[in-house]
Amino acid sequence: MNFTINQKDFYHGVQIVQRAVASRSTLPILKGIYLEAVKDKGLKLIANNLEMGIEYWVEANIIEEGVFVLPANELSNILRELPADEISFQVDEGNYQAKIKCLNSRFTLKGYQADEFPQLPEVEGALSFNFNSLTLKEMIEEVKFSTSTDQTQPTLTGGLLVLSPGEISLVATNTYRLAHSKRKLNDNLNELDKEIKVILPGTTLNELNHLIVDEEEGEMNILLNESYVRFSFNEIVFISRLIEGQFPNYKQVIPVDFKSSVKIDRIEFLNAVKRVSLIARLDSNVITLAVNRDQMSISSTSTEYGDALELVEIELEGEEQTINIDANYLMDVLRTLKNELVNILLIGPMNPLTIKKYPEDEYIYLIMPIRPGS
Repeated sequence: MNFTINQKDFYHGVQIVQRAVASRSTLPILKGIYLEAVKDKGLKLIANNLEMGIEYWVEANIIEEGVFVLPANELSNILRELPADEISFQVDEGNYQAKIKCLNSRFTLKGYQADEFPQLPEVEGALSFNFNSLTLKEMIEEVKFSTSTDQTQPTLTGGLLVLSPGEISLVATNTYRLAHSKRKLNDNLNELDKEIKVILPGTTLNELNHLIVDEEEGEMNILLNESYVRFSFNEIVFISRLIEGQFPNYKQVIPVDFKSSVKIDRIEFLNAVKRVSLIARLDSNVITLAVNRDQMSISSTSTEYGDALELVEIELEGEEQTINIDANYLMDVLRTLKNELVNILLIGPMNPLTIKKYPEDEYIYLIMPIRPGS
């Protein structure tokens, strides 16, 4: 293997695939990055931790084709510190080491035989559709904070992806809160005769969110089968295993009828909750929302430290209400949404608090109430 490559391009490519490198593994090769030099195509980089894998092509001048695996962290550290110039890269196959040159810098780095590296799985018999990458990123950001960290309930540690005719949804819950984001799907799935549901791991949601760059809007292709999901966009191929098991029936917990509807400025609401949470977090992190005719009071009391109260102007339709909820759960959604206004919907003090975007109806967020005195 012998090629020349731009330092910035090489380092950028390594940074992308490095997200799928195994951080802990009994197989040292899984901590490496697979390099394949192909004439007239460039340099292919792959990382695979057996749960997810990333493939990325980098433009390079291929002098001699070949394959090799190098330790990811060491390669990344070297490339980061090299000058922003052309890199000469050559593999000494007899000694299993790469020679890296850039201006006055010289490195040799030991690696592994490439035939021991696990290639990315083929997603066979898959459903295929296209979707806007930035829209998917927005959906991920709207639900990922609601996934559970309880590994004894693996299905709740991911997000449920639901495909139905003309619509795509992403749902996450830890049983104390639930986030549901949906969008229209303008693709060839209008002929689906039933819903398709798969559970994407929470780590997959997080990594995909990082890989989709805000400045690079475009269509991505998504392949799905019973075991894997594959996303292809911007020269990146990202493959992940799916979580096996049954996701809870989320539809039955989403309220339909409400007794109170509150329209409120999102930023003003968020800032008020932040201030009240300074007291709430010293105790049980519970805040009380009291909805009156033209204002909402947000309060918290700590027997040891004191209390806090904020008043925010609102528009109320329906009954006056009071409910206790977790402050962090509320701040998570208010930080994430981009709308100027949000709609808060209430039934009673022991029913979930519902938050929707205003005026859109593409997002629902539920927070379970906390019993007074608990």
